Amino acid sequence: MCIRRIALVLLVLSYSVDLAQAEWKAATSASSGDFTLYVDPATIRTDQKNGLAKMWVLSDFKTVQKSSEGAYLSVRGLWHFDCKEERFRISTASYFDGHMANGNLVFNQTDGSWLPMPPGSISETLSALACESGTP
Repeated sequence: MCIRRIALVLLVLSYSVDLAQAEWKAATSASSGDFTLYVDPATIRTDQKNGLAKMWVLSDFKTVQKSSEGAYLSVRGLWHFDCKEERFRISTASYFDGHMANGNLVFNQTDGSWLPMPPGSISETLSALACESGTP
């Protein structure tokens, strides 16, 4: 039992280290310049049979954002795309008080609902990137 716990802790830590060492590439930004979205191309995965894709996305804000959970400057989330149905969801998101997912973790959200991708939206831009360039 103790060995299983140690293995689980090591697995979680290795997963966290991988994200901390992500090579974020700027993907798009708000026309207002208020934030920039980055993707980690190494995390893009697609299931071409089902038309699904996913990747890690980092939102970095110029100024502090406020919510009922607290103030934050960046959000790292796992975005899922339904390439056939043109919809997306964010299954998990971690909010940080520092830029580029640094600083203290302010709060987490999980299990986002599927949302439509309006033409010309940021979600559509990210979907095109994930659906067209992913690896199985």
